[in-house]
Amino acid sequence: MALEFYWHLSTTAVTDRRRAEWADGDRPWAPARDAGSRRLQINHYDYLTQVARAAELTGFDGIVIPDEPDGEEPWIVTGTLLRETRRLQLVTAVAPGSASGVYHAKMAASVQRFSGDRQGWLIDGSRGLRAGDPVPPEDNARRTSELLSLLEGVWGDGPFDQEGRHFIVEKGGLGGLVHGRRRPPTWLRQSETPDADMLGHADVLLIDTPPAIEALAEIVAEERRANPGLRLAARLPFLARADEHDVAFERAYRDPSPATLVGTYDAVAASLAALARAGLDIAVLSAPDQIHEVHIAGEQVIGRFRAHSIAA
Repeated sequence: MALEFYWHLSTTAVTDRRRAEWADGDRPWAPARDAGSRRLQINHYDYLTQVARAAELTGFDGIVIPDEPDGEEPWIVTGTLLRETRRLQLVTAVAPGSASGVYHAKMAASVQRFSGDRQGWLIDGSRGLRAGDPVPPEDNARRTSELLSLLEGVWGDGPFDQEGRHFIVEKGGLGGLVHGRRRPPTWLRQSETPDADMLGHADVLLIDTPPAIEALAEIVAEERRANPGLRLAARLPFLARADEHDVAFERAYRDPSPATLVGTYDAVAASLAALARAGLDIAVLSAPDQIHEVHIAGEQVIGRFRAHSIAA
C-alpha cells in the first residue's frame, strides 16, 4: 500500500500573503541592515520556502507548483525552493506555448543538473489570450504531444528532427547537458481529457477536479484498467483535526466541498488507505492556511497512515 504524498502549493492564498509580507513598519523589531539589504524584512517567497521546508521535515515526498493566473511564476518558485530543500520532488506547471520546445527542454536539463533530478512537469493546457496564448483549446492536445515528443527526442545526443505544427527541430540534442540526468516525469491533468497519444508520453495522470471520495476510488480503478502502466495522482483537499468536536467546529467554519477529506486524524488516514488500496499512487493534499495545515498533514495524518501501513 505504497502511497506518495505531495503538497499543492498555492501562491495566491490571501491568508498566506497577509502573513508573509511584512514591511519595515509592520513589525516592532528590525534586523541589522546595510545598503545591500532587501527592502522587506520578509516576503512571500520566504513564506513559500517555510511551507516547503515544513513539507520536507514532516514526511512529504514532493510539492506541486501550479500556474495560477494571479500567482507567482512556477519556474521561479521551483528554482527558489530547490535551493532551500534537499530531497523534495518539485512538479512545475509548464505552459507549452510559453517558449520554444528546445528552450523548455534546456531549462529542464539545467534544473535537473542543479537539483539532482528533482523536477517533474505538470502540463498546463491553452491559457488563452489573457496570458498571450493564441492557440485554441481544440488544438492544445496536438501541441502538448509535440512538446513531449520533442522533450524525449532531444534528451540525448541526437541528432533529432521534428517538423510539427507548433514545434520544429533540426538535428537537435542536448548532449552532455543530460548525460546521466533523468528526463522530468510528465504529469497530465485528467480535466483536460488527454488522448491516447498524450497519455503515451505521460508518467502520471492527475485527477485534479475529484468528485466525492467514494466516486474517486471508482475513477482510479477505471483508469488503472485502461492504462496499467500509468501512475495516478489525485488532488485532495483535506480537513483533519484531533477529535470530532474540533472537526465539527472547523466544518461549520470552512464549509468544505464534498470532495474534501474531512474527519479526525485517524479517519482521514483511513480514507487515504482506502484510496491506496483502490490503486491511487500519489495523494496531492491541499488546504488553506498552508503552514498550519501542512504540519497537521505531515505530522498527524501521513504519520498515522505510514504507521498503519507498516503494522499491516
